[in-house]
Amino acid sequence: MHVFTNKFPELSLLHLPSLTDEIKSHRSNDTVALLGAIFAMAGGQGSILDASWVNDLLPAEAYATYTRKWLLASIMEPPKLRVVQTLLIMTLYEWGCGNFYQSWMYCGIAIRMMQALHSQQVGPDRTMNRSGDATAQAIETRTFWCCFIMDCMINSGTYNPPMLPMSEMSKLKVPAPLSAIEFAFGPISPQQTSQVQSPLQVPPRRILEAPQSFELLISGFDIWVKVMGFIFNDGRRAPGMCAPENCPWVLDSPWSIMRSRLESWRASQHSGLHYPKNGVAIHMTLGYGESFIYINLLYYLSVLMLHREYMPFLPTAEMAPCGPVDHPMLQSQAPAGWWENSSQELFQAAERIAKLLHDAEDCGMLFLTPFAGFCAYSACFMNLYAFRFPRMNLGRSPCAENCLNLCIAYLDKFRQTWKIGDRWIKTIQSVSLLYQRATTHQAQYQGKTRADFEGLHHSIHEFRILDRSDRHMKEIQNAEGGCLHPGRHPGRHPREGEAAAAAAGDGENQMPSVNPLLHNFLTEMGSVMEEEIAWSHWLPPLENVDPAIGLDHL
Repeated sequence: MHVFTNKFPELSLLHLPSLTDEIKSHRSNDTVALLGAIFAMAGGQGSILDASWVNDLLPAEAYATYTRKWLLASIMEPPKLRVVQTLLIMTLYEWGCGNFYQSWMYCGIAIRMMQALHSQQVGPDRTMNRSGDATAQAIETRTFWCCFIMDCMINSGTYNPPMLPMSEMSKLKVPAPLSAIEFAFGPISPQQTSQVQSPLQVPPRRILEAPQSFELLISGFDIWVKVMGFIFNDGRRAPGMCAPENCPWVLDSPWSIMRSRLESWRASQHSGLHYPKNGVAIHMTLGYGESFIYINLLYYLSVLMLHREYMPFLPTAEMAPCGPVDHPMLQSQAPAGWWENSSQELFQAAERIAKLLHDAEDCGMLFLTPFAGFCAYSACFMNLYAFRFPRMNLGRSPCAENCLNLCIAYLDKFRQTWKIGDRWIKTIQSVSLLYQRATTHQAQYQGKTRADFEGLHHSIHEFRILDRSDRHMKEIQNAEGGCLHPGRHPGRHPREGEAAAAAAGDGENQMPSVNPLLHNFLTEMGSVMEEEIAWSHWLPPLENVDPAIGLDHL
């Protein structure tokens, strides 16, 4: 339980003293199922834990299977708080395993149950009285806000509208959650009745209040869900979004409003919570390292997503920072220096995500939540972009290659815990192959835009990612005219490829599988790379890839 409460700040719903007493005094079926969900989540972290008790655990999926069976028999029963908590934990577990429909359903049922519990206590026809126990009220409040966070998280990468927006939480008058200190020891005064303030209303904190990190996550996810909603509703390509009044530099434009809310949320935090001004080690000693990491990941990923929406998906090697190059085009000219500043913020955010996760690992705090994995995936793509097209940030990303390697190393560890990581890595493989060939064979990619790689472009935004590797390969093949010949490198004399293979030795004439190549690449991560990044050794030439099979079977 300690591992769970520390590694998953977004699910800060367990009151350990109460749960421990419950286990010792009366271990109900509801409690056992909740423990099953906790062990499924915490057990998956076993590969990064240096603890003897890990060896005594069953596989995470065994606990998940037990919990799923219990939930099937419980979800149609009268609502219970323990059932809601179990559903929320399984929501995140299923998401990390790539079982998106199950995750979506668990989250929806948890929200409906929580709303039913709330109605039974405050509605005109209430059937139960609200507990007078302040701790019980605090647990219920935190669980309600965890419903909100999970709803924001799993619906942000889809076209499904949220079930529990902040406006609904306000209508229900759900109080603000207690700080971590008050939640653990009991409220100093009666539970607050004020609601969680919007980011624009939160005053700057004059003292460092790390225990308030859960409330900061709530406000941050309220912004995050709007950012992702903007992107998944076509972003700048939505009707009217290219009009002069909706261009991102206009103060009242949708983009600018979201950016302003994000910066207001950042300004509301004590400066001690800001990375890289303050490091992971400081907050680790205070016991809030994971929350510190999460708050900063949420900020930098939101920055990345906002700015990336207007950057060309496939620039040329000579292109400098600019806006969209494919239709629809913006109908107004950006102020001088705007794109240069946007580019700097974008790639700086990607760099800081990579370094933050690496710093955490250096402190012995490998942070493997599904959301952190999505941050690493998004940063990996942008660092790859900066490495292949350095002029798009005016050469201001000298660490792009190193940060790319950090993200790859993180994702390799991540996918050992969460299956969703395999799909992210496949997409990075495809993007790397595209950018490598686009920079090597510029004539063939002249005039190509994101419209030619719609499947690949869609995949780089997805938290709920699907395996589209076959489609990605077909898009790359179509971009090169679909006339590739097996065993022949475009633009190379037929005998040249054979001579190069012979010079490399017989052992390299057979293309090894992707996974061993990735392993070799990761083991040599610290070595100095010369002209080409290791992706060129990881990925085969496109003509050796059967589009009908994809990269995974090489």
